[in-house]
Amino acid sequence: MRFSDKLKERGRFLTDTLFPGPYQCFLCDEEAVLGEDGLCDECRQSLRYVPEPICLPPLDGIAIGIRYSDSVSQAILRFKKSGETDYAPFFAQFLSVPKDWNADLLVPVPMHPLKKWLRRFNHTELLCAYVSHATGIPYSTALLHKVRLTAEQKSLDAPERYRNIRNSFKADPRVKGLRIVLIDDVFTTGATVYECARALKACGASRVYLSAISSPSR
Repeated sequence: MRFSDKLKERGRFLTDTLFPGPYQCFLCDEEAVLGEDGLCDECRQSLRYVPEPICLPPLDGIAIGIRYSDSVSQAILRFKKSGETDYAPFFAQFLSVPKDWNADLLVPVPMHPLKKWLRRFNHTELLCAYVSHATGIPYSTALLHKVRLTAEQKSLDAPERYRNIRNSFKADPRVKGLRIVLIDDVFTTGATVYECARALKACGASRVYLSAISSPSR
């Protein structure tokens, strides 16, 4: 996938002029000369990539794109809280699905229906669509659901996050035998994705992996 083509959908690219602009970096949101990745030189140089993180059951593998930082945090908030959905192709370029996972299906980490209605979209579904297009792996929003409304995880410590999210997801029996990749934005304690994986494996999924945009240093 040529993400540069998708990034033009942001609506800030005047590509029909001799000197297109203004270009605004997706991380610092400042006007600058950008590369095809949607970043200015300074932000590109500031990115740090995450080495292979520790993976614990019930997940079978984890792939993380970039290290969490203030600029990454603010950009993710603009994407999922402010409704700037044109960030989807930008962040999708940091999501990877290793070939040796032999994935059958991509599944976005679901949002409770009420919360999705209030926000008007689920950002992980948009990410899933772009990753599916780039990899050729199909995706589904019908096989994993959030069935219990929970408090915001961000405001809780690690033990509270696990208690808060327990038994809040339900998987469809059609996942039986499938190798599934969960798509999410930030991996911190892992409470949410571990609970998703537990629900999927309880319904017979053979492998469950995670691909996330970012994670703090681990």
